[in-house]
Amino acid sequence: MKCDWCPPTTKTFTRFPCCFQLYPGKNERTNPGNIQELHGMARRIMPKFFDGVEVDYVHRLSSNKIITTNWLLSHTRPSGFRFGGIYTMRVQDDIMQTPTVHADINPSSLASNFGVLYYPFNCLRLEALLQRAGTDTPLTTQLTAEITRPCATITANYYTYEDEKGRGTLSFMRSITAHWAIGAELLLEWPDANSLMADTAFAARYSTHNYAVAASASRQGVDISYWQRIHSRIQMGTTMAWQRKTKDTYAAICYQWDFKDAVVRGVVQSDLSVGFMYQRSLSHIPCGFGVSLLMNIPTNKFVFGIKFNLDPSGLKRGD
Repeated sequence: MKCDWCPPTTKTFTRFPCCFQLYPGKNERTNPGNIQELHGMARRIMPKFFDGVEVDYVHRLSSNKIITTNWLLSHTRPSGFRFGGIYTMRVQDDIMQTPTVHADINPSSLASNFGVLYYPFNCLRLEALLQRAGTDTPLTTQLTAEITRPCATITANYYTYEDEKGRGTLSFMRSITAHWAIGAELLLEWPDANSLMADTAFAARYSTHNYAVAASASRQGVDISYWQRIHSRIQMGTTMAWQRKTKDTYAAICYQWDFKDAVVRGVVQSDLSVGFMYQRSLSHIPCGFGVSLLMNIPTNKFVFGIKFNLDPSGLKRGD
C-alpha cells in the first residue's frame, strides 16, 4: 500500500514505536478502542467554539509537574480566574508514568475539577473524574475501568449526578477483521431510588487509512459518522444523529485544514449555523493564538471569541 504520509522507507533497520509496527502472522487486527470513541475520527476535527476573551498560561516546573492558570471573560460561560496543575507521581528517565493527577479550581466560586488516571497494568486503565460547579451544587463523579486486549476493549463507567440519581454503562468493542469492528453497550440509569431503566446499544465501524464509517443504534436513536482524508493536510467529517423521543435530527459537515504552524476548522450544521475557528502558534514568542466565530443565519446571532495560550517553559533553550 502506497502512503504519502507515512514515514519514508529506508534500507536501515529503523524501529518505530509499537503503534507503527506490524508483525505478520501474529495478529493483523488492532485494538478498536472503546464505544465512546466510536465516532472520534469525525468528531475530533469538529471546532470547539469559545466566546469572549480567554487566556491560558502553562508553566512547566519539570517533566512531571505543570502549573496551569486560566482567565475567562464570557457571556455564556462562568467568568473568572482558575488555577490548577498536572502532577505525575512516577517518572523514569524523563518518561511520565501513572498515576497522574490533574485539578483546577475557581477561588471565588470554589468551582473545581479533579481527576486521577492510573495504569496498574499495561492493559488496565483506572480513571476518576470529580466536578463541582459551586459550594451549593452536588458533586458529579465519573469512575472508569477499562481493559484493553490486542483485539478487544471492555469498559465500565459509573456516573453520579445527585444522591439518588446516576447511571452506569458496560461496553464491549472488538475487531473482527483488519477493517471491521463491532460492539455493544448496556446502559443502566436510575432517575430516583425507586426506578431503574435499561437500554442496549449496538455499534459497528469500518475504517481504512483514508476514511472511516461508524454507526450506533439503540431504542433512543441512531448516530452515524463519516470521516475522510481527502488530502495530506485536509480532513472532512460528517455526523448525523436522530432521537426517537423528540423526533429531532441533527447533522453537521466539518473540515480541518492543517498548515505548517496553523490549523483551520469549520462546520456547517443542520440548523443553518456556520462556524469557523483559526488557531496558530506565533513565531519568536511562546504563545498560541486562536479566533472562534459561530453564527446562526436564521436568527442573525453570532458568538465571537479570542484565546491566547502562553507556554514560555515549552520553548527549548536557544529558541
